Amino acid sequence: MVFSRYVLIGFFLLTQLFASGCQNADDPADQNQSMAVRHVNARNEATNQTAANKAKDLLFKKEEVTEVRGASRDKDLVLAVQVEQFDRFRLKDIEKQSKDMLKKHFPGYRIEVSTDQKIFWELDKLEQRIESKKMSDKKLKKRIEKIKKLMKEKP
Repeated sequence: MVFSRYVLIGFFLLTQLFASGCQNADDPADQNQSMAVRHVNARNEATNQTAANKAKDLLFKKEEVTEVRGASRDKDLVLAVQVEQFDRFRLKDIEKQSKDMLKKHFPGYRIEVSTDQKIFWELDKLEQRIESKKMSDKKLKKRIEKIKKLMKEKP
């Protein structure tokens, strides 16, 4: 009788522990996407990042892409993606497919896509500066040109 009471209490506690562990307060998929794709809101029309935000959303839908950073100015669109570990063997192929896809969605834009970690970090810093509203149109143009020059360098 006493033994069955302890078994019943133990079973009840384990059930409660299991049930509380399965509750999901926030959707982790939404949290992961918000960290992987940062939508940049600029303060003025000169540093408007609408095209870059749309391009980042398109690239993030690709199965192998885990994170995206990018910036745009006039008709220049510069993006960097990070891919899953296994897909690192196909970096050039992923770059080409991504660039071709974006050219269809953004005709008339000069599009550059990179899987290089250094470019990703540079674009991440640029996004932060645009978001913090410390970026004029002239500085944005200069930074994008610098990043495009880095993309053309051979590793």
